[in-house]
Amino acid sequence: MAIHWRNWAWGAAIAAGGVIATQLLSTTHFVQLLNLKAYDAQFLLRGRQPVSNVLLVVADEKTLNTFPELQAFWHPYYADAIRGAAAGGAKVVAFDVAFGIPVTKWAPDADQILAEAVSTSPVPAIIGYVPALMAKQRDWPVPVNMIAGALGLAAFANLTVDSDDFVRRQELIEAPAPDGGPQARSFALKIAEKFTGEEAKFERGRLSLHGRTIPISEDRAIAVDFAGPADTFPRVSLSDFLAAYKQGNVDQLKKWVEGKAVLVGPDNVEDRYPTPFYTAFSSVKWTTAGVEIHANTLETILNDRYLLPLPAALRLAALLLIGLMTVTVSISFSVGRGAAAAIAALLLAFGVAEGLFYRGWVLSDAELTLCWLTCLVATIVYRFAAAEKRRDLFRRAVSLFVGKQLATTLDDAQQITLTGTRQTVTILFTDIRGFTAFCEEKDPAVVVDLLNEYMRTMVAIVVKYRGHVNKFIGDGILAVFSDEDGSTPGDHGMRAVQCAVEMVTVPGRFQTGAGLHSGPVVVGNVGSEDKMEYTVLGDTVNLASRLESLNKENKTRLLMSGSTYELLGGRVETKYLGPVPVRGKAVPIDLHTVASLMAATAGAEHH
Repeated sequence: MAIHWRNWAWGAAIAAGGVIATQLLSTTHFVQLLNLKAYDAQFLLRGRQPVSNVLLVVADEKTLNTFPELQAFWHPYYADAIRGAAAGGAKVVAFDVAFGIPVTKWAPDADQILAEAVSTSPVPAIIGYVPALMAKQRDWPVPVNMIAGALGLAAFANLTVDSDDFVRRQELIEAPAPDGGPQARSFALKIAEKFTGEEAKFERGRLSLHGRTIPISEDRAIAVDFAGPADTFPRVSLSDFLAAYKQGNVDQLKKWVEGKAVLVGPDNVEDRYPTPFYTAFSSVKWTTAGVEIHANTLETILNDRYLLPLPAALRLAALLLIGLMTVTVSISFSVGRGAAAAIAALLLAFGVAEGLFYRGWVLSDAELTLCWLTCLVATIVYRFAAAEKRRDLFRRAVSLFVGKQLATTLDDAQQITLTGTRQTVTILFTDIRGFTAFCEEKDPAVVVDLLNEYMRTMVAIVVKYRGHVNKFIGDGILAVFSDEDGSTPGDHGMRAVQCAVEMVTVPGRFQTGAGLHSGPVVVGNVGSEDKMEYTVLGDTVNLASRLESLNKENKTRLLMSGSTYELLGGRVETKYLGPVPVRGKAVPIDLHTVASLMAATAGAEHH
């Protein structure tokens, strides 16, 4: 249970960390660009939306081929467009055309004709301007601009672009002037005012129109809810529109413009801009004319189709939820199933974000993905670390319960099999003298504590001499010394004897006896697939045990066979005790002991 709760605690911490990391990374330029592109993708997934309030009258290629004059001198045509829109019952007509300089010098009546059409029109005729060109009006006054300004029909037509030069937002009203003077309106906002017949109000940083709040940002802009890519709005060529007017075809004009806002403007390469629907394409065809961008802005205002960022608390909750979902499925399932479930969780989050987008709330797919990816990577690292920790635990458990040799074998083979190998080793058997009688007089808990303390000391000595404790047999120890312990080949006998001497002489409550014999054994796993044991088999093991049991009658603490004695090569002073018959052996076994141990035993008995 503790491990279970620890996993979930780590999972919650990873999810929270993913949200924090997403918050921090969202301030970087790269992630901000990703957010913009993810925002564009939501438009593409949503597709086209219906429009109803706007007709575009465009100066397209057909118009350019129809009118012989240069476009700078089309003032009479624009004047007829105003009259045609009025005849058709339009609510407002607006020109996304900048009149930067007077043209009287080249076309004497053109400026006056357009100015009179604006001033006498029965429907509001709005004239767009570019603020940078208006600075020259004192030197080069343009009549139509002067009339539009005096009648409150002028509006700035410049577009608001993001850091990647895409148009997604539009400033609606200029910043308040220091002297508290009137604030200029954007092209779309001015049209909306005339369309609804009410002035927009800007008070204490809040903008409203027709009694409804327009949710502007700090820079007084709104996110444009683009209805679709280029050519989403109905459009008529300016040449066709004027032809219908001159022919007196009022029915056709009404069919086109009655009850609508008519936006007149160019549709050429120079006046096209990338919008969210340009994302998946690279052709100029998929950019949008400036006049249609204004139409999208107008539709957004008139239909209250505002796109708003999800409130901060809900946004953080959504990020935390995707983080928790990712961590949960990644921890709960295997790697393959966990990855598939994590991807499914991300796709579900995308679906929720798209559903919110349909309802006017923006939750960035890029931020969801960033939080998802951060949590996924962190969870993988956590799982890897936890797996390593568990592997170390099981390796240590294997080493503790069945020995380091088996742990190493399992690491190398990467499988558990019922196999064995033949080796020449030295077997060390130890036993506590008088342990049975000792146990009869003591509390079992005390006996266990004392025995554990004794075993801890003995095992440490075996490990010190690079031996392997194969098993505990009651109060006895079976240890194996071999060439596979990383030592000099053939020195396992020497190490075993040195180990046995230290074990039988270490100070403590118990006296220890030891028996050693060197010879061939089979080392491996025995048992079945359900239960197996790593052990050593052979007569060498049995003989070492019998030698240990002979210590009592020989009044020794350590006995070794002739085969172990020969491995010492004279490096340890020993004493030959003679041959003794051993049960199960036809030939007597030569017994040897360490001379220093005999002297110490004799001294102890004399004392």
